[in-house]
Amino acid sequence: NPEANPKLKDLKVRQALYHALNREQLVQTQLPEGATVATQFMPDTVSGYNTDLQPYSYDVEEAKRLLKEAGAEGMELTFAYPTEVSRPYMPDPQKIYEALRTDLEAIGVKVNVKTASWNGGYLDNVTAGRYDAYILGWTGDYDSPFNFVGTFFGNLKENDFGTEAYPWGKQLSDDLKAADAVVDDDERAAAFEEINQQIMEDYLPGLPISHS
Repeated sequence: NPEANPKLKDLKVRQALYHALNREQLVQTQLPEGATVATQFMPDTVSGYNTDLQPYSYDVEEAKRLLKEAGAEGMELTFAYPTEVSRPYMPDPQKIYEALRTDLEAIGVKVNVKTASWNGGYLDNVTAGRYDAYILGWTGDYDSPFNFVGTFFGNLKENDFGTEAYPWGKQLSDDLKAADAVVDDDERAAAFEEINQQIMEDYLPGLPISHS
């Protein structure tokens, strides 16, 4: 949430946090069999998935370097997780959180722990922008690329990633709506593949962890 923590507006900071996360280990130890490390915000079963994208590397030194370049060494991050819930992508939120928190602290980030029950404040707090960072997931309603990335970033003023705070936020929203309006299946898929590449390489509004 770049509005809650202005340091997150810097792409280098978001890249640093991503490089800090040992997602391969997390998938192997905390997630159900069949889970994979994410390369983008949709799984490979959905049209528009970009097969050319590779996972962000787990690289502690690169993460530290990027934080230093951004002038964000020792930054604080109010990072939250939900209680009283188990989701297909998050069977034990606290264990997943602790793994991510440990990784972030290893690059010098000072993590301020926050938690609330899933339906007793957590989701409301996320929507209200009360956390800098938080764990969320998505179970697709149907096999459509817009059901994933469009749900996340299509509505500029009402999304949990604060994309309105970025200079590219409106462009992303417009591009997603335009891609979803393409009638030809192959052309629509190609448009979403290009958008997925932009999201991961140029924007990085959030850090996709895994697909279950």
